[in-house]
Amino acid sequence: MKMGLITWIKAVWNKLFRREIEERFQADIQLSDAMERAINKFYSITAGRPPWVDPDDDIESINFAGYIDDVTAGLVTLDLGIDISGSERADYLQKQADYVLKVIHDKVSEAVGNCGIMFKPNGQNVDYVEPGNFAPTETDSNGNILGCVFQTQIHRGDYTYTRLEWHRFEDVTSEDGTPSRVYRITNYAYKKRTGKIGNTVSTSPGDQIALTEVKEWADIQPDIAIQNVEMPLFAYFKNPAPNRIDRTSPLGVPVWHNALKELKDLDVAWSRKSTEVDDSKHMTFVAQAAIQYADQHGVKLPRFLRGLETGVDADSTIHEHVSTLLTDQRIADINSILSLISTKCGFSQGFFQLDEKTGVMTATQVEADDQETIRTIKNIRDALQDAITQLLYGCNVMADLYSDTPPELWETLKESLIFNFGDIVYNRQEDMANWWKYRLQGDVPAYLYYVKFEGMGIDEAKAMVAEARSENKEESLFDRFDEE
Repeated sequence: MKMGLITWIKAVWNKLFRREIEERFQADIQLSDAMERAINKFYSITAGRPPWVDPDDDIESINFAGYIDDVTAGLVTLDLGIDISGSERADYLQKQADYVLKVIHDKVSEAVGNCGIMFKPNGQNVDYVEPGNFAPTETDSNGNILGCVFQTQIHRGDYTYTRLEWHRFEDVTSEDGTPSRVYRITNYAYKKRTGKIGNTVSTSPGDQIALTEVKEWADIQPDIAIQNVEMPLFAYFKNPAPNRIDRTSPLGVPVWHNALKELKDLDVAWSRKSTEVDDSKHMTFVAQAAIQYADQHGVKLPRFLRGLETGVDADSTIHEHVSTLLTDQRIADINSILSLISTKCGFSQGFFQLDEKTGVMTATQVEADDQETIRTIKNIRDALQDAITQLLYGCNVMADLYSDTPPELWETLKESLIFNFGDIVYNRQEDMANWWKYRLQGDVPAYLYYVKFEGMGIDEAKAMVAEARSENKEESLFDRFDEE
């Protein structure tokens, strides 16, 4: 009942959000009822409360969808680095990039586990807006979001403060009749007492208030138009996969959206395995009279003994309960499900598997021939790089308004923007072997090997190599390389 209530309240807020946008901004929302239901469903699944959980049937959730999100995000953001330099404005943008990098794994995990996520510069740093709190109002023919309304809420005391922020492009005409296109941002704020009013729930976000009534929004302009903006001042990142829930929607879908049946099958199979283990406790049933005799005479019986109340020959029969554990069959069934989940999520078959020795579900190391996994991760990385690039563009425009750094053209800044992603097929042992070979061939100085793989500092490694050489009377064939 509690989960149903939370879902209902969230649905109510979504309807209020939608209604106020349509009435206040006179804008068409590109967010269908099907996508709103999907967003709530995806939230429930990654929270470990999928619709197939059934306590009466002993079906629980191991939240494997959340695990898939984290593994995918780990591969996508592996050793991710962003570098932009060369000017004061570039240094400012570097700080914004570093701010995002601190939480990039978590935000990518959230994005690939639902319908994406919005990165929105606020003039100081970056806001992260999850599905259900933004509504697209305009898109281009490729499905790129050009206009969007964002909802932000602050709960303070008995009141909830809501801010609606609408971003869009508008065609305007100057006084001399020259047409132009501006980027416009409009803000409205509301105040509402939290909870019910009487016996009913309020059907509005509250009374409209000035932005200055909320300290966090006091410096925000109610309405602003910006010239010479080429891209939206927000960046939408999503899993780059077809949305078959609503083919007209610009929103994305989770990386596991094609594997919902298999995720249910996995929860059922794991729950059955767990209950089978719970029921495997050894028990011996003896006559109830024997139990009573032991109780009356202070005899402590083994914990596996149970009294047999009634039945044929209850006074003289001993019944042994020996459960059957279908461990091998269960593991085979679970691994079969995991294999199909791997494939349906875009990974190589068998990427997820149950370790028979430890009983732990794991993601295998990515090998060079795992083309499906490599392709999936590359596609998501490309989408993430595009989103962060657009985010930094937005940060640059916002810096013209809120920063005292000298302005600079985005085209110039973009030329110095570099993304570095880690190699997902990296194998440390192979790398060590190759570097040792380079060291023996004299292709690299010896001290570099110890710095790279033994964690030594450069001075420490050089000193160790020099000391070893001094103890050897004969000059090493590769001394000249070690000294470089």
